[in-house]
Amino acid sequence: DLVNLKVITLDYSQNLVRIPDLSSAPNLEKINLRWCSNLRELPSSLQHLEKLTLLSVRDSENFRSLPSFYKATSLTKLDLGGCSNLCSFPQIMGTMESLRHLYLSWIALKELPSSIGNLIGLEHLNMNNCKHLVCLPDSFYKLKSLKTFHLRSCLRLEIFPEVMDTMEELHELDLSGTALKELPSSIDNLIGLKYLSLNDCESLVCLPDSFYKLKSLLCLNLRGRSNLVVKNLFTAVGGRPVNPKDPQGLSSLK
Repeated sequence: DLVNLKVITLDYSQNLVRIPDLSSAPNLEKINLRWCSNLRELPSSLQHLEKLTLLSVRDSENFRSLPSFYKATSLTKLDLGGCSNLCSFPQIMGTMESLRHLYLSWIALKELPSSIGNLIGLEHLNMNNCKHLVCLPDSFYKLKSLKTFHLRSCLRLEIFPEVMDTMEELHELDLSGTALKELPSSIDNLIGLKYLSLNDCESLVCLPDSFYKLKSLLCLNLRGRSNLVVKNLFTAVGGRPVNPKDPQGLSSLK
C-alpha cells in the first residue's frame, strides 16, 4: 500500500521499461520520468490519480504510448517534449480546467485530436520541432485560455485552422519555419495577439486583408528566408501607423 507516496522521481533510469500499476498510490502529486531512454508506456491507472499535478516524461525517446489522463483533474503540467517516438495523443473525453502547460516539442505527432478543445484551462502549448505534424484541429479556437502557442520548425504544417471565434488571451504565436502557404482569413479573431513570428516561412506569399485588423499587434518577425509580398504594412496595422526599423526583419510594430 503506497497511500502516503506523493512524489516519484526516476530520472535517468536507463533500464526502466515500464512502471507498475499506480492504483495503490492515490495521493501521488508528481511523477518525473525524464531521460528514461527505454521507458515505453505508462499504466492506464494514471487517469485515476486525482491529485496528480505534474507528469514529465521529457526526453524518453522510446516512450510510445500515453494513456488517457482526462480524469486526472488536478494535472497542471504535462511534459512530453523530446519523446521522439510518440506518435499519438489521447482523446480528451471531458473538459479539463486544471491543465495549464502542455509541452509536445520534438515528438512524432502527425495531428492533435479534435478533443484538444476540451483543455479549456490550457495557457501554454509548445509544439516546436514536430517534424511530422501536418494539421491542427478546427477545435483550436476553443482554447479560450491559451496565451502562448509555439509551432516553430513544424516543417510539414501547411495550414493553420480558421479561428471560428474570438480568442482574447492568445498574445504570442510562433509559426516560424513552417510550410504555411497562407494565414486564415479569420486571423483577426486573435484579438489579443501581440507577438507573431513568421520567420523562414518560405511558402507564405501573402497576408490576408484581415491581418491589418490585429489591433493589439506589437511585434511581427519576418526574418530569414521569405517570399512574402507585404502590402501597406508600413501604412497601418490595426488602424495605427507603422514605422519599420528593419525592412528585412520587421521586428517592431508600434
